[in-house]
Amino acid sequence: MNNIPENLIRKFISGQRLSNDEFILLEELLDNSHNHRKIDFWLEQNWQLSKHETVSTQFEQIREKIRISSLKLRMNQLFIGLSKIAALLFIPLLIAALYLYSHHTISSELLTLTTQKGEQTSVILPDGSKVWLNVDTKLSYPVNYGVNSRNLKLEGEAYFEVERNKELPFEVTSGNIITKALGTRFVISAYPESSEIKSSLVKGSVDIKCGTIHKILKPGQQLVFNKNKTAITVKPFEESFELGWKNNQLVFLGTPFEKVVQELEKWYDVKIKYNPTTFKTETLTVRFEKYETLERVLKVLAKVYGFEYTIKNKNIEIKK
Repeated sequence: MNNIPENLIRKFISGQRLSNDEFILLEELLDNSHNHRKIDFWLEQNWQLSKHETVSTQFEQIREKIRISSLKLRMNQLFIGLSKIAALLFIPLLIAALYLYSHHTISSELLTLTTQKGEQTSVILPDGSKVWLNVDTKLSYPVNYGVNSRNLKLEGEAYFEVERNKELPFEVTSGNIITKALGTRFVISAYPESSEIKSSLVKGSVDIKCGTIHKILKPGQQLVFNKNKTAITVKPFEESFELGWKNNQLVFLGTPFEKVVQELEKWYDVKIKYNPTTFKTETLTVRFEKYETLERVLKVLAKVYGFEYTIKNKNIEIKK
């Protein structure tokens, strides 16, 4: 690109920190409309060389989820071009670049990544840690994440693969509990409507704080906080059950009917009407693949529980 600092653009979207001078140069570059055609041409060339389908989709999801209007106004056009060369540059999603750029101007703001019912996604944080978000989940963290701290807030369910950093512990606040880790793999389930918050350790070690109580988990252990009883228990867990959603599976293991309904509503983005008393003692153990249609799932459940159902748009009524 003639007169265009290609290395600066590559550095920006690769997630590397820019100096103050580089930020100024980048701003001048983007503010000059004469540069837009040259940048677009360069992006198009790189785009043609890349395998972009998956990465492009993830970028579009993230673009829609970040709720900072001032950034969206400033970065909207740049998002369109930069997302195209994600696969070519093997970068940790545009979240990282957005963080580095926004840190220069709005350090008090939060970045928020959300999934809707029926939607899942994943993201690589600026420090290289990986996060998978289950349906109907919200993950928030400051734009200066990774500078002085690595603190996140979670509502919903997410699986974390944490990059080790002894100086900056990785902390996730989910309701009443704080899960702290240096480098590890764990999953947290903290849906607001659920009576429980669960933190399950797959690999490494985590220190969980709930009020004045501290618990250190070993791999294969799960901490469960009961919101109603304000009680904590530590027990073994079944990894294939807790991480089924990450592997595109809907897994039930002795699950009460009420929770089965809640999962189906989030998984398929529907509303299910039924009589809780009729199914009060019913449980379910079964595994569904993500490609299974809702009607196929309902047919299986109808045979198991002996009920009939009707579907009207996104509303389902179950009668027994």
